[in-house]
This record gives sequence, structure tokens and C-alpha cells, in this order.
Amino acid sequence: MVFFLYFEFLALIVQYFKYNYHFPLLYFLYIGITAMVRLIIVDHSNAVHTLLFALAILVMIIALYIVHTERLHKS
Repeated sequence: MVFFLYFEFLALIVQYFKYNYHFPLLYFLYIGITAMVRLIIVDHSNAVHTLLFALAILVMIIALYIVHTERLHKS
């Protein structure tokens, strides 16, 4: 689990330098969705918490959709 956190952190640093010293919002949403899925896989003992984690993933996916549609209308 710690390896994935380090890997995401290193990938975020690489993207920071690749995109002229700024982070696109999409990467934060991707990392958040990945982290929540990993949390569900590791800690799924309480059904209510698992449902709340799944709702958090849904909110992030909706935000990702909104960000993508904003970028499509801008082009």
C-alpha cells in the first residue's frame, strides 16, 4: 500500500515539471478516485463506510465529468 502512495507522489512530481510547474485538476481527481478504491479494497469491514466511500468516488467522477465538459466547451 505504501508503494502505491510513493508511486502516486512521484508521478505527481513528474507531471508538475512536465506541465510547466502546475498541476491539472484532473490528476488530483484521478489520484483521489484511486485512493478511495484502494481504501475500499483494504478496509471493507463496515458496510456503511464502504457505501460512503463509494459515494465519495461518485462525487469525484461527477466532478471529473464536469471538468471534461468545461474543457470541451472551451475548445
